[in-house]
Amino acid sequence: MLRRFLLIALFVAGYGLAWGDSAPAESAPAPGSEGDTLTKEDKRMAYLVYKLIDKDGKIKGANLERGKKLFYQNCRSCHGVDGRHINVTPMEPRPTYLGNRARNDMPTFWYQMNFGDETRQGMEAYYDEIELDEMVDIAGYAQTLP
Repeated sequence: MLRRFLLIALFVAGYGLAWGDSAPAESAPAPGSEGDTLTKEDKRMAYLVYKLIDKDGKIKGANLERGKKLFYQNCRSCHGVDGRHINVTPMEPRPTYLGNRARNDMPTFWYQMNFGDETRQGMEAYYDEIELDEMVDIAGYAQTLP
């Protein structure tokens, strides 16, 4: 579902650009106003797609040393030192661990890190607990894990 959302968002953005629909930034509704209809999930996912990941799915601008420290403080107790304590795809024949998910499916990783996933593994949401710049560093570091 997340991939479908991202594909639709990219298609709509591309469609608008292709047909010359380039409204100036100042015409965008003010955050929190009646015209601002994006959910916090939409905004955070759009930030990932348009600002944080490069064409290969890698997080841009992450401080990996800081990400490692933040990972140890916030994630290690559940995911382990190397991110291999929890198989995030327990119903699949081959296990998928945190580093693999971060490298190969950043949109899902990013969504779960921000908003949790109670249906699988009981992952808590950290949207309101960890600052955005810290999440960027954690996500970048997670991509280095096995």
